[in-house]
Amino acid sequence: MNTYLFYTDEGYTVAPNNNKLDSLQILGIEDGKTKDEALIKLFSNNEWINKENFSKSRISFFVIIKSDS
Repeated sequence: MNTYLFYTDEGYTVAPNNNKLDSLQILGIEDGKTKDEALIKLFSNNEWINKENFSKSRISFFVIIKSDS
């Protein structure tokens, strides 16, 4: 099973001086045999992602722990 970090380029962050900055937003980390399995878990465990209208098509990922099996 691999561990995936999911992120999006939607949204922004606010700097300490209150300026809005374009940035990547980390949506979560989930385990799965495949990216798709982990993505299903991400949405299941984080209902706020849909509620906040993040676009599924703009979600990207990195494998942060790769299984040896």
